[in-house]
Amino acid sequence: MEKKIKKTRRILRKQNIIQALLILLLIVVFNVLSSMVFFRLDLTKEKRFTITPISKSILKNLEDIVYIEVYLESDDLPVELVRYRKVVKEFLDNFSSYSNKVEVVFKNPFQEDDPNYNQEMYWQLYNKGLNPTYISQANDGGKSEKMVFAAALVKYGGKEYPVNLINNNLTAGSDFQGLSETELERDFIHAIWMLTGRELQKVAFLEGHKELSEYETYDIMTSLSKYYQIDRVNMNQALNALDEYAVVVIAKPQAYFTEKDKFIIDQYIMQGGKVIWLIEWMHFSMDSLSSKPFEMAMINDINLDDQLFKYGVRINPDLIQDLRCLNIPVYVNTIDGQPQFEPKPWYFFPVIIPDTLLDHQLLRNLEPMRTHFVSSIDTVGQDPKIKKTILLRTSQYAKSLVHPVEVNLEIIRDEPEMPTFNKPFMPIAVLLEGEFTSNYVNRLSPELDSKEFVFMPQSVPTKMIVISDGDFIRNEVKVMGDNKQPYPLGYDKYFTEQFTPGNTQFILNCVNYLCADEDLISLRMREIKVRTLNTNKLKQRMLMWVYVNSFIPVLIILVIGLLVVIFRRFKYDRKFLNYKLK
Repeated sequence: MEKKIKKTRRILRKQNIIQALLILLLIVVFNVLSSMVFFRLDLTKEKRFTITPISKSILKNLEDIVYIEVYLESDDLPVELVRYRKVVKEFLDNFSSYSNKVEVVFKNPFQEDDPNYNQEMYWQLYNKGLNPTYISQANDGGKSEKMVFAAALVKYGGKEYPVNLINNNLTAGSDFQGLSETELERDFIHAIWMLTGRELQKVAFLEGHKELSEYETYDIMTSLSKYYQIDRVNMNQALNALDEYAVVVIAKPQAYFTEKDKFIIDQYIMQGGKVIWLIEWMHFSMDSLSSKPFEMAMINDINLDDQLFKYGVRINPDLIQDLRCLNIPVYVNTIDGQPQFEPKPWYFFPVIIPDTLLDHQLLRNLEPMRTHFVSSIDTVGQDPKIKKTILLRTSQYAKSLVHPVEVNLEIIRDEPEMPTFNKPFMPIAVLLEGEFTSNYVNRLSPELDSKEFVFMPQSVPTKMIVISDGDFIRNEVKVMGDNKQPYPLGYDKYFTEQFTPGNTQFILNCVNYLCADEDLISLRMREIKVRTLNTNKLKQRMLMWVYVNSFIPVLIILVIGLLVVIFRRFKYDRKFLNYKLK
């Protein structure tokens, strides 16, 4: 009897060992397979780890192989970049799961034993648009700096496009900030779109009427050049001067428009052309206050008011003051011979926050925007063929000063008179869509007539956007002798913390919308909500969650272990009893 019991125990022990080995083998096989096959279950509300439908469509419609070279491979990468490389790899694996025509390789572009080759490769990558990043890392002797190209080249059909994987071009010794998964999707899909998409549409910045210069619009032209071909165009009274352009930008003209020039723009619109008007009636510059405390802002008639009125808007001869505004430095006293300045609100520089009540895709997820000496806009006319949409407006606490306006620095030294800020939500940007009537119906002048040109009294369906601030797209320019250095659009020459990226975002959205590239807006402005912890609730319930996280996991393990012991005892005691009865 005792021998049989021992034999039974050996058999049971053998079975247990075999079961344990099988379970271990299944775990190993599952891990190997899971490392070979990409899989992700996205449980976030806004699907932040799932690519957008437009991205899926672009990937599925690839006609040839997209080859992506990622330069995040090295034996001595900092730990932060090693982790970031894993994030990038998992994201690109996601791309590959939607298309078998995406090939990804991680490589080190440099060779450890060939400095000449490395220097040549450095300049090759830099000239292709890839930015080097300097990473500070600790070692036995203190700290050292390592230069890496945290970037990728996307190649398709003999062409290539750069993608930088670091948010900004950092200086030596700085901490790096990698792109989020949403930003990775935006930049890689944009690169593929640029390489595989249709022929680039053209955008013209009009010249010839003292518009903003090439330096003053450098940043917005650079941003737009990622999507379109950008040209500076002088019409030179040629009737077809604008025909090849999808969008024309008229940026703060200060000289008189002849009827011939207006006619060319008018007929361009009648043929389906799109225009972004950045027009100011009131002319004023802050430089005029550098030597005296006040100056008068006067109307600058550039002969466009009748044309805009015909299309459905009127820019009023006024200047807006808004309590939600930028600060400027104001002299307060002198200490040790050095002038001291303090930031004070300058009501003539309203800050525009996208209004959530204005539900339009052009406004989704925009950051604050800056304006300078902006006027109010009224929509006019009752043409049912034209749809008018307010895009941007002032805050609730604003007021309008009608021409002539005295701009006086003394207003910032006194408390604002709140009852006078009684014109809330004044429009400063309007979208017009529909079929427009020509400004020259029934009044076409003989000198504008041409046998080779067919006059159109009514437009085909088209769009235009009117903004009553010419400086909306003007970037600051630093002049150093004969050299000029343009700053990013939204940069504040007084206070760097007042940087406003919303101006660039809004203009990009406008051009995308007018060019019927709404998919680019949805991709670039994808909404990812940041859900922060409620600090008040956290403090109130902190002790409870400490106990929950400390004891509940242990309790669960003890309960599971107890149940396993009870089950095994019941199971084997029963087997032993049955055997003994036999």
